Amino acid sequence: MEAHIGDHVIVEGAKVGLARRRGEVLEILHGAGGSRLRIRWEGNDHESVIAPGPDLRIEAGEGGVDRISLRIDISVTEDADHCEAVARVRMREREFSGWGRARRNPSDPEMPVVGEELAVARALSEVSHQLVVAAADSLESALGRPVALHV
Repeated sequence: MEAHIGDHVIVEGAKVGLARRRGEVLEILHGAGGSRLRIRWEGNDHESVIAPGPDLRIEAGEGGVDRISLRIDISVTEDADHCEAVARVRMREREFSGWGRARRNPSDPEMPVVGEELAVARALSEVSHQLVVAAADSLESALGRPVALHV
């Protein structure tokens, strides 16, 4: 059986004394060496990437529940006084991107992490606003009337 996002995997202990583990498939990673599964394990919410093997069993996820996995790509460029970030996310067939910038006040200490955090937060905030507008546009198209969404 092929794994899908939202399915559950059960890994039987391969050695005496190893407990059986159960987790949810969060992502399927395809590569030259075959597929790998990113799993969130029950009980401790730890995540790991595994290659399916003979000790792995797959159970279908909850019926009727659609799950998608999104990856946000963030690129950061900076110099001593400025930091810029671009965040991109692809959702279904649409791509959203946001830009953020942070400038160091000359009286502030040089702490690059602060500029990075602010620039990334601003880029993600812009993406968030674009997603809300896209959701409102989709609803307006379906309903044929204006809608107001709040976050």
